[in-house]
Amino acid sequence: MGIIETVEQELKQSGAAVTSIGKSVCGNEILCAHRGEYSGKQIIVTAAIHARECYTALAVLRQLRDFHAERGGAYFVPLVNPDGAAFFESGSTFGHEFLRTNAHMRKAWKANADGVDLNCNFDANFGTGAQQSRTAPAAHGYIGEYPLCAPESRALAGFTSSIGPAATVSYHCMGGELYWQFFQDEARRQRDGAFAAAVAKHIGVQKVDGELSSAGGYKDWCVQKLGIPAVTIELIKRGNHPFGPSDYDDDITANADLPMFILDYLYGENYV
Repeated sequence: MGIIETVEQELKQSGAAVTSIGKSVCGNEILCAHRGEYSGKQIIVTAAIHARECYTALAVLRQLRDFHAERGGAYFVPLVNPDGAAFFESGSTFGHEFLRTNAHMRKAWKANADGVDLNCNFDANFGTGAQQSRTAPAAHGYIGEYPLCAPESRALAGFTSSIGPAATVSYHCMGGELYWQFFQDEARRQRDGAFAAAVAKHIGVQKVDGELSSAGGYKDWCVQKLGIPAVTIELIKRGNHPFGPSDYDDDITANADLPMFILDYLYGENYV
């Protein structure tokens, strides 16, 4: 069973409220499930915005199964880039010509079906990141013609704005690191840094400070446009791409209760 089918089946069997936040370039639904109360603080957890990191979705599916917070709720979007994920995993192109002509690149693929790197396509210092390109569609690093030109990033941004979450988590791979900074003012830097430190300690990864070379990422956009704490978590501490599902087993376990931990933290008396 492929990753698209796995996500669809797990969401269907979860008993959670499942909706689509939009469609991909090739018409695949970008599915979202909600657990907990709709009132109170909400968080959004996303994964697989990069094709070759599609099995990060398995960590989110585990969180969905285990979720039992007493207050607030969580939205889970396990597969932001379904076209890219299926292309990486099996070579499926859905009849899309650009993917077909780049079949030799599929194991290195991070972009969507149009060659846009979705995590460079958000409206947050767009086009200023290191190792990003304006020139042409590619396996990774192409920012797109303009912010949110890709249907997947546009859908995620619109959905996130409609929810107004208290915090977001984005899963990537690899490095065993957590990124959180994006030009916050001093007060928010203190707040977000404390949040990031707590999350990093809870799941056993390294909190990275002072890294400001990214731009156009979902985390960047959440910090800059919504003013909320947002983290990018890089699973798998070491190794080489491509990774398979079993390579994520330890991280899936370590992150299983993270949404509940975050909601408890956000409701804590020391969080402002």
